[in-house]
Amino acid sequence: MAEFRIDRIRFNWKGPWVTGTAYIKDDVISYGGKVFVALSSHTASADFNTDLDFLVAGESTPKWEQMGDGRQWKGEWQPQEFYKVNDVVKYRGIVYNCIDSHTSATTLTSGLENDDGKWAPFAKGTNYLAIWTASTVYKKNDLIKYGGQLYICLVDHTSNTVESGLEADQSKWAVYNRSDNWLGDWLENTRYKADDIVRYGGNVYRCIIGHTSNSDVREGIGSDLGDDSTAAKWELVVEGIEYKGAWSGSQWYKTNDIVTYGPNLYRAKRGMSGTDNFDDTNDWDIWLPGLGYEGVWDPNTVYQPGDIVDYGGYTYTSLTINIGSNPSAYGLEQDGIGADWEVLVRGYEMKGEWDITNPYPPGSVVRKGGYLYEALVNILPVELIEPGDPDVDTSAQWRLIKTGVAWKGEWKESKGEDSAFFEYYPGEVVMDESETYICKKQHYSNILEARPRIDTDTLTGNDDFWTKYMGNNETSAANNVLRYRGDIRTYATKDDGSTAGTARLAIGKAGELLKVDEDTTLKYENLFEINKVWYVSLQGKDDPKYGKNPATPFRTIKYALQFLQGNLAERTPATVFVATGAYKEILPMVIPANVAVVGDELRSTTIMPADGYELDNMFYMHNGSGLRNCTLQGLSGTLGAPNDNLTRRPTAGAYVSLDPATSPADSYAWITTKSPYVQNVTTFGTGCIGMKVDGELHDGGNKSIVANDFTQILSDGIGYWANDEGKSELVSVFTYYCHIGYLATDGGKVRALNGNNSYGEYGCVAEGYWGPEVPITASVNNRSKHAVIQQTYTDNNKVFGVAYINAGESYTNATLTISGNGTGAVAQYNEFRNNAVREIYVTEEDSNFIGGSNYMFKANKAQIGTTTSLTLSGAETEEDPNNYIGQRLFIYNGKGVGQYGRISDYNTVSKIASVVKECNGEPGWEHVTGQPIQSTLNDTSRYYIEPRVEVSEPAYSIDNVDLGATEAWQGSAQGVYNGNPIYIVGGADNVSVSTDGNGFTSTGRTAKSGLVAVANGNLCAVNTDGTNNAGSYSNDGGTSWSDTSLGITATDTVKDIAGSTSGSVVIGVYHGSATTTGNLKSTDGGNSWGTAAPFPTADNWSCVAYGEGTWVALAGTAASPSNNGAYSTDDGSTWTAFTLPASSAWAKVTWGKDRFVATTAKTDSSTAETAVSFDGITWYAGSMEPGEWNAIGYTQGLFCCAKSDTGSESDVVAFSRDGFHWRYKLLSAGNERHVGILAIPTESKFMVVIAGQQQTARITYGTQAKARAIVGSGRIGSFMIHDVGAGYTSAPTVTVHDTQNTSDVTTDAKIANGVLGQPRMVNQGTDYFRSSAEVTAGDGYAEIRQIADELILENVSRQPGPGDNISINGIDGVTYFVVKILESTGVLGAFNLRLQISPNLGRQESPDHGESVIIRQKYSQIRLTGHDFLDIGTGNFNSTNYPGLYVFGYNPDDNAEPKQFNEVLQYNGGRVFYTSTDQDGNFRVGELFEVEQATGTISINASFFELDGLEELRLGGVVLGGTGAVIREFSTDPTFAANSNNIVPTQKAIGKYVQSRVSSGGSDLKVNRLNAGDISFEGDRIFKPLGGRIIFNAPVSIQGGGGTVGGDMAAQAYFTSGAAPAPGGQSAFGDD
Repeated sequence: MAEFRIDRIRFNWKGPWVTGTAYIKDDVISYGGKVFVALSSHTASADFNTDLDFLVAGESTPKWEQMGDGRQWKGEWQPQEFYKVNDVVKYRGIVYNCIDSHTSATTLTSGLENDDGKWAPFAKGTNYLAIWTASTVYKKNDLIKYGGQLYICLVDHTSNTVESGLEADQSKWAVYNRSDNWLGDWLENTRYKADDIVRYGGNVYRCIIGHTSNSDVREGIGSDLGDDSTAAKWELVVEGIEYKGAWSGSQWYKTNDIVTYGPNLYRAKRGMSGTDNFDDTNDWDIWLPGLGYEGVWDPNTVYQPGDIVDYGGYTYTSLTINIGSNPSAYGLEQDGIGADWEVLVRGYEMKGEWDITNPYPPGSVVRKGGYLYEALVNILPVELIEPGDPDVDTSAQWRLIKTGVAWKGEWKESKGEDSAFFEYYPGEVVMDESETYICKKQHYSNILEARPRIDTDTLTGNDDFWTKYMGNNETSAANNVLRYRGDIRTYATKDDGSTAGTARLAIGKAGELLKVDEDTTLKYENLFEINKVWYVSLQGKDDPKYGKNPATPFRTIKYALQFLQGNLAERTPATVFVATGAYKEILPMVIPANVAVVGDELRSTTIMPADGYELDNMFYMHNGSGLRNCTLQGLSGTLGAPNDNLTRRPTAGAYVSLDPATSPADSYAWITTKSPYVQNVTTFGTGCIGMKVDGELHDGGNKSIVANDFTQILSDGIGYWANDEGKSELVSVFTYYCHIGYLATDGGKVRALNGNNSYGEYGCVAEGYWGPEVPITASVNNRSKHAVIQQTYTDNNKVFGVAYINAGESYTNATLTISGNGTGAVAQYNEFRNNAVREIYVTEEDSNFIGGSNYMFKANKAQIGTTTSLTLSGAETEEDPNNYIGQRLFIYNGKGVGQYGRISDYNTVSKIASVVKECNGEPGWEHVTGQPIQSTLNDTSRYYIEPRVEVSEPAYSIDNVDLGATEAWQGSAQGVYNGNPIYIVGGADNVSVSTDGNGFTSTGRTAKSGLVAVANGNLCAVNTDGTNNAGSYSNDGGTSWSDTSLGITATDTVKDIAGSTSGSVVIGVYHGSATTTGNLKSTDGGNSWGTAAPFPTADNWSCVAYGEGTWVALAGTAASPSNNGAYSTDDGSTWTAFTLPASSAWAKVTWGKDRFVATTAKTDSSTAETAVSFDGITWYAGSMEPGEWNAIGYTQGLFCCAKSDTGSESDVVAFSRDGFHWRYKLLSAGNERHVGILAIPTESKFMVVIAGQQQTARITYGTQAKARAIVGSGRIGSFMIHDVGAGYTSAPTVTVHDTQNTSDVTTDAKIANGVLGQPRMVNQGTDYFRSSAEVTAGDGYAEIRQIADELILENVSRQPGPGDNISINGIDGVTYFVVKILESTGVLGAFNLRLQISPNLGRQESPDHGESVIIRQKYSQIRLTGHDFLDIGTGNFNSTNYPGLYVFGYNPDDNAEPKQFNEVLQYNGGRVFYTSTDQDGNFRVGELFEVEQATGTISINASFFELDGLEELRLGGVVLGGTGAVIREFSTDPTFAANSNNIVPTQKAIGKYVQSRVSSGGSDLKVNRLNAGDISFEGDRIFKPLGGRIIFNAPVSIQGGGGTVGGDMAAQAYFTSGAAPAPGGQSAFGDD
């Protein structure tokens, strides 16, 4: 075993051994299930055994020593796998242990058997392969399931076909376990195996021989059950039955199937297919007899035994299966053999009046005359057997069961063939001249022979046909004047008052009254007739001579109205009085103009539709017509299908409506001068309408009806309905149980006072608008404002940047105005980003979680900080570091303001949060505007811990651009020629030019070129070799060139030239074998050259650049590093020295994003320095990975830098948004020398010029956008963008990282061109403790989604008014209305408006710019004053269950509980304006104001109230500390300086006040002793005054004097610290 020393117990676990890994002494690895420790440092060879067996390797000592033995589980055996000794695998149910390292066989088919000698069985088992399958390779020990049995393979083999099954290989298998295999119902053409269990019919069978079932489902399992000639394949397990329902001739049945046939249950004797007839002899046995009542006997019905029928007055039971067997003819008393029926019950069946044309079965009872007879036999019409026939004996057929009388009124005489014959039967009673007689014998009446008063002799009794029934002899004397019904006997009077003689006064005409004249003469006359007043009564008659008085009224209302309509000029205006009673009328009924239909008081006049008219309209109203004092009922329909608003319309008509006449143009029916009225009327009905005013029926007139005291009790109906400009005024109109109480559609209008809607589904519903209206048109204007700035960034002195809520788009110029308490800040926009993120919009996928939930946002004051960490406030209480790790740490004020980083680690004890850059993961901070990072931070640094917002980066791609020639390219430049971009690349023998960046043209300039520049449209090129002292010049875009002389010596080499972007100056730098102060300068774009003012210091000047009026030149080479630089603000006339942050080989400098960025060309492996300057004077250090970074370019917010290495990493390019922090990507697979970068200014593209190549690599890669989340109450309300990015080809994904949120915010990132980036701070100003910025001008706009209660429109055709409806295209189901016009410009036809609207626009509804808008003024509307809603939502009469609902409560099963949201329903522009109360007494004024009287809660919708100018809010109803305080101000002052009882501080002010009192990030606390619970701190001691241990739950670093620690603690730490390294790879003692 290995020798261990107690002083180096430092084992370092490295996991599994890996070839090529550098191991050091005491590293511990696993290999082949064993554990080894490294005995010496070494790099692992290709084979572990080589390092283990040192003798084989030719080494003197081993490199590994085994520490522990073991095996390594490798899972299932796999082919072509390297296995080591002690590897353990599973193969076909057996676990093997590797005893010899090897690579396994190449195929699964070869298997582990191929290397059988290299494995030893470790544990044996079976290899379960599930269901047996055909044509499959099986090996010994394989376990399969076949049928209900488990088999184990005995011999390797390939299984047989499905048809043969496992049975064909039975000898190769042994039964491992047997069980039943339930397969459900037996199926044809199915392979069954032994122990399969199936059900067939009611029986259950077990398969005993494997086989394929037969293919004939009709034959079924029967052919496999075996007989004398075949072996049975099944055995019966359970015998049972299966119920199949009623017998059907088309169904197949199996043995023991049970069916119903008639009232009996039968069991099948055998299997059978469909049969036409039920055979109860051969096929079926009665299993359970029964009885079944079949109603009245029908000759066409098949009856079965047990069926019971009625026939006549008797009830019979069927004894057989029969059809057409008459129970009377074949079963009256038949109980013997062969009878079909037997009598079960004798009884009577009343048949009414005897009719010779009807059949009468036995038991039938008829009335003939005054007698009742019973049929004794079956009597058919053809037999003409008449009961009581005086001429024929019918006693065998009929039995007289009761005598009686039948009143027949006055005796009538038969008049012969041309008149009616009157036949009288015994028992009939008649009246003849005031006396009554009863018929004693059947006869035809005859005035000579059979008149009662002639036929009867009361003295002798000789009468043939009649016998006197009532009366006396005197009244039938010859002097009797009374002859007919209604006759009156009158007497003359004598002077003494006695009577003299009699006279007959016949009854008068209908409606006449009996009157006594002045001479005492009696007579009939008409009375009480009033002109144009008409009467209707149930006792009336529909006759033109009637209707003029109550005594002779019309019979029907319809006739009365039609009668008036026949002569309107003479008969109207009129009143039709309808007497109490129930009238069934043919509908509809038209009430003519100026006619009123008036019922009796108490609404006792009930009007109903005649049978068959229940779906029609009842009354059509005309101009000035009226309807009063009636009850209308009987209309009955159902509700139709729901419309888009889920409301329905009834199928029955309306009780009251306008007359459609012949067409809408028929002015006869128009309401022209006076609205029809309805008063004191009640309606009852189902699925109908109380009153409908349909303006669509009339092209002119008022289209109106008014009503008061009108009650509608209409289950599933509509109480009142106004449609299509129909209108009404309603007073005390009540509705109950209606589907809709009041309904206005398509522009209908109703104004109602003191009404109610009770029960029913909906209260008041307004839908739609008047279609023919010419609406106001407009379009949504989301582009009326400039870019919106949320925040300015300031360090409490200078302003250095802004953050946008919306960065706008389509800008090419813009003006920024900065305001605040400082002075002097000036900014300008000189860069406009394309395909940039203009806005990150918070969308509304779930209105309950807009902005997500529970996002972390904390603010506090720091203690101290470094370039990679920040010590948070001592007040931080977070105990779990993982809750902070991953969050963004943002410094929002004080030193380091604008810096941010991702928290990578947090120590809850020291409060130190470590940060890394979000751009590349390197330790350190980034800055929102690319400012230098502060080296230290202090207690002025205020920070946020907030969600980390990550915007996905633009796509990265590379293609090629042809340079027009293959050349040893030396440089590139870009500029503007004739107002358009121009790109130029130069080499020793060529210059190529491009005007679009997509392709270059070689100019053919073969000499005097190399380095190139562009200035004021002039192109120049210079030869880098000073020996030629030559250059080239072109002022026509490179078409023609002229030679120029540079004026330098032969030993000088030109290193760089640059052109001004604001003039024609070109400056170049050079040096030779010695340092120099000289430089090149041309003031005419390179046409002529001179020497500029010397540099301040002689050096190897290497690069030069121009930016915003300043020139900078840098010195330094790899051989002669330097930190010298010089700047000029007068085009090289004077130069001033500056010092770079490092002495290095400065290779290239460029201007972009309001800064100079310089790179170095390092030929060694050290870090390449970079430098950044915002003014060309003060420079800040940066760094990049090692390399010769000789090419740099900038466009659209991004710097791109390329190497010119000849080494292995020259395919790397670097990108940075600020010049400080870089990220790297691969350019190409080859090693290239990159000499220049051309950046396309309007696109996120860089062309990397490669020396010696005709193709330049063109990179498409944009700037990644950067944003912050604004968090409030755990939700994200919006996003601030501090870098809009560029180069996105599609909208980026926004991911918000947060450790605490419980639901995610959803976003929509919008990209556009001409987006505002960070402005250039021309002057950062001073003393800006607070500042704000606003884009006040520009040629672009911000597309701002409109939410809340304002809507900006353009191209408005005319001005709307308050209350008008607004419909916005794309927002379905929501109608807005104008509250007021806030701002108006423009002219008629093209107004620009800013409107206050209601309801608010939500995030999901926010319309797109340019969406069309329709404003309507003629919308459906219901205006309610003093209205009551009672239990709306409980539904119709049945579901409401009144009054049960107040006893048993609402019915939840019918969803019949009150629904306040159904009280008022507005759809598609319809509006309901109301003041109302409900069943709980809650008072509402629409959606504006609500009082819950039960609680006293008052709710006000602030969006509907004008609160401008409100000086004081007096909370008189809220007692604040008993003072009744008056609140005059809400303050954000965190110092509480006012000390006032009238000011309420905001949450933020309170938070800052508390923070200022408790934060430990401020000054030190000076005390002699600090007590924290039961622990005290005093001097350098930590102790418990009362004794006890102090437990440290976090790691503690103990440092002793002189670097040593003694005592017990040292010993314990020594023995416990070496097993695992501390974080960072060091032990707890700090050694490596």
